[in-house]
Amino acid sequence: MGMKYIYQGLLAFCFLASLCLTGCQASTSANTATTESNTLAPQRVDIRGSIIRSQYDQGQVMLEVEGFPSQNSRYNRAYVLVEPITQIIGIDGQSISLSELRQGQNVAILLRGGGNGNLLGIGVARKLWVEENF
Repeated sequence: MGMKYIYQGLLAFCFLASLCLTGCQASTSANTATTESNTLAPQRVDIRGSIIRSQYDQGQVMLEVEGFPSQNSRYNRAYVLVEPITQIIGIDGQSISLSELRQGQNVAILLRGGGNGNLLGIGVARKLWVEENF
């Protein structure tokens, strides 16, 4: 008779634990959706700014990006090489091609490379997000 109560208690515990974990997961995804409504890029990036010059050469694009004044951006200006293998995310969250990058677009970029202090960044784009114009 004692084993019956142990099994029932164990079953009730497993049910409550799964219910608790499911509830935690649902609340986390709701917070993520709220955060992503403003921008898809992470809050801290190497440069967040506007493309002021774009030059295409042999399947690669060289971007000059003028940064917006922000504490969450590492550089004020960056020269970024965007390769065909770079992951480029559009405003809607879908991948876009290299040819869809235009002068005047707002972007957030994670770089692979270095720079001079916080003034000038030079590197290859690891990931690039196109953002809405303000």
